[in-house]
Amino acid sequence: MSSSLQTYGSLMLASRLRRLSDQLYAGVDTSYLAAGVELTSRCFPLLLLLRDNGPTSITALAAQIGQTHPVVVQLGRKLLDAGVVAEMPDAKDERRRLLALSDAGLALLRDMAPLWDDVRAAVDAVFEQGTPQLMASLDRAEARLQAQGFGETIAACRRQRERAAVEIIDYAPDYAPDFKRLNIAWLERYFYVEALDDKVLSDPQSSILDAGGQIFLARLDGKIVGTCALIRAGDGSIELSKMAVTPECQGLGIARRLIERAFDAFEASGAQLLFLESNSKLAPAIRLYESSGFTHVARPAGDAHYQRADVYMEWQGR
Repeated sequence: MSSSLQTYGSLMLASRLRRLSDQLYAGVDTSYLAAGVELTSRCFPLLLLLRDNGPTSITALAAQIGQTHPVVVQLGRKLLDAGVVAEMPDAKDERRRLLALSDAGLALLRDMAPLWDDVRAAVDAVFEQGTPQLMASLDRAEARLQAQGFGETIAACRRQRERAAVEIIDYAPDYAPDFKRLNIAWLERYFYVEALDDKVLSDPQSSILDAGGQIFLARLDGKIVGTCALIRAGDGSIELSKMAVTPECQGLGIARRLIERAFDAFEASGAQLLFLESNSKLAPAIRLYESSGFTHVARPAGDAHYQRADVYMEWQGR
């Protein structure tokens, strides 16, 4: 069984629209020639815009019809050669030239009215009288693409797919290298590795897990892309620590999902206090913590765990 463009559904939408556009243009051009009109159908959007908007620059016309400046220059030359438009200086800027509809152009557009009625009727026949709905759908699609380019929309859909594919899992010994790798990379990107960092990251089993702490990991397509840990403090409180997400996966909501998993574990632990230490230069992280229920409070007596820490926050609950 052979395949066709229809086989691939919306993946081939642009190709099918291009093919459909070519067929519509060809049919209209044939009808124009039969009626004695030698200008192609691609010229008439400019003529209609000039009729309704008055004298207009090439740059403005290009923006209005969504074509490149060279393409519109070429169309303008055809219209000038046919005598249906004329050039005139811009009163606001003599260096710029405007195109304006000539008397011959106005007469041509008047003469086209019956033929355009036929074109509209043919469009309705092809689209089974659904033309108003089709045009409304096109208007909405163009407005969305104006607000956000199609490439950006594809990227947003990719992020949504990846976000849905991220798994938050519990630590296992096999993931010890990933836990260290992600945190070392984060530290080297923003600060430096302190002695306590190296101790904890080199032996998470004895430094975190054996003391009653927990480690959570984010996995995407089989790779560990994020980590966080709950570390038991000596006074019965718990520290949220070792938060790291690989830069390529930032923006997928991984850090927030890791934090939510940590909240669940903290609430099940029976501990009374969840705190964290951070640095004021990490503005996005601080905003994430604030939006997750952490508040800035005075640091308890005693030194910070890390030299880099100048922020102390406690969780107030969801």
